[in-house]
Amino acid sequence: MNSNLPNAPFQNLALSLSGGGYRAASFHLGLMTYLSSAYWRGKTLLERIHIISTVSGGTFTGVCYATTIAEGNTMKECYVKMYRLMSDVDLIGEGLKKLADYNSWKTLKSRSLINAISLVYYEKFEKNTFSVLFDHNSHLKEIIFNSTEFTYGLPFRFQKTMLDDRENNYANLGNRQVNMPLEAEKEIRLADIVAASSCFPMGFEPINFPEDFRYNQSKALNKLKESHEEDQWGRKCKLPVGLMDGGIVDNQGIDSVIWAEIRMREYKGKLKQFASEDEKAIDLYVISDVASPYMDSYVKTEEKPFKKWRKWSFKKFTGFGLIFMATGLLTTYLAFKSHKPAGLFITGFFAAIFFLFSGLSFFLSNIFEWFLKKFNVPDFFMKKLHGFTSLKFGVFETLIKNRISSVQSMVSEVFMKQVRRQEYARVYNDKAWKSRLMMNAIYELTYDQTKYRNAIEKDLISEELKNTSHILIETAEKAKSMSTTLWFTSEELKDDLNKHRSMLNTLIACGQFTGCFNLLEYIEKVLWNKENKEAYDSYSTALDSDIWDLYNELLSDWHKFNDNPYWMLDKYNSSVGIK
Repeated sequence: MNSNLPNAPFQNLALSLSGGGYRAASFHLGLMTYLSSAYWRGKTLLERIHIISTVSGGTFTGVCYATTIAEGNTMKECYVKMYRLMSDVDLIGEGLKKLADYNSWKTLKSRSLINAISLVYYEKFEKNTFSVLFDHNSHLKEIIFNSTEFTYGLPFRFQKTMLDDRENNYANLGNRQVNMPLEAEKEIRLADIVAASSCFPMGFEPINFPEDFRYNQSKALNKLKESHEEDQWGRKCKLPVGLMDGGIVDNQGIDSVIWAEIRMREYKGKLKQFASEDEKAIDLYVISDVASPYMDSYVKTEEKPFKKWRKWSFKKFTGFGLIFMATGLLTTYLAFKSHKPAGLFITGFFAAIFFLFSGLSFFLSNIFEWFLKKFNVPDFFMKKLHGFTSLKFGVFETLIKNRISSVQSMVSEVFMKQVRRQEYARVYNDKAWKSRLMMNAIYELTYDQTKYRNAIEKDLISEELKNTSHILIETAEKAKSMSTTLWFTSEELKDDLNKHRSMLNTLIACGQFTGCFNLLEYIEKVLWNKENKEAYDSYSTALDSDIWDLYNELLSDWHKFNDNPYWMLDKYNSSVGIK
């Protein structure tokens, strides 16, 4: 076969769930419920997922699903558990209560916000340890929950693999440089893994491994003082290490899937059925993503008129100090001249106030230089920066706001976009992966993207996919507008079947209809692409028939989504007793 088309499309799947707070968790939940309704050769597409890699907000959904099916339950139980977490549990509020309650901090964890939140995860969401994923078998053969370590700056993976041989070094628990033995990983509470994976910068401080993962029964973790294996320089990393959000280095969890697919090629015996005998062990890799390649342009802060406090400067406080001092000396003189106790008390009181203000003014006049010395700025630069004391506060305001906004944009937008592009390039620039990829992005069915796709891909997709209803596009626009938070406001949770649908339900519905659309688009743009005609024509009649059966099933759902974007959500909620 000259093409890189998979030999058996939809047979063996991999799934990545990106970061993005509750926006990601609920959108991915919608996709997974849709995959649980689409069938390929007697199994749902969800049951055909053998690799799952999650980051940050996606780890909520990934952990919930992995533990649910490991315990012998179904996607519906996972759905209810996730829905109740996001709609009923005030994570931040309860976490702050724990942090502030000094008497009830009865844990081996250090007192921090991320540890307080992880205790809420444990009490309200997930009480299992990682061992549950090893003790019970499921269709998920490679499970990776991603975080980032702050010693080498590498991904830190909590993972399960079916390979027993770990001598090849690409199945390390953690990473090649900082790692742990299997018995230690099995003791880790999944609630702490969720905390480590979603511990985003600025919102939280790092969670320390293994100190903040220990509890009274964690014997292996309690003994862990250094890495289980040596790093590439022959040293064992001394613990603890700080862990934070997996999205810092790979917000889509792509790198972990690449390594997992390499491991799957080594599957033998009964495991071979879960890995395709093809150029890749995976036939279709679904990347579910709530991030976007687009961002708002940087807008500088305009300087405001120098009025009121904005016309002051640090240097001006020297003058204030001299005035207050002179006034204090004058009132002191009057106090000595006073012969009445009341006069002495009043003048003495005001003299003290003026001297206090004088001292404060002199301190403020030198506070800029005090800060420079505090941060050990060399004398050479101290002399150069001395002129800043003469700048008006209005100038400082503009300088500071521009720096804060640009750094915030760089960290949350520019840096993340660059990482995103690099990770996507790893698979999209690989010819063997390119025909096995399906991106499921939250923004794909918005107005701008629909217009762009219909113009650029007019010869690649059918009229059925071009005709997207106005109500479906509006629903996608609403889902995209959700910010990256670990909560829904009371307003966002209000749901009126006739007028106003909640943000939680909108995001789940968006995951469902976007998943349906992208499966259809994959069949049309990749499998049925004229460039792959020779390869597709070599498929057996039975395989072609199976593809058409799936396509027609998806197309029927697509028509329903265009009529009512919430039809599957309402049906699903009704079946599990959610109103």
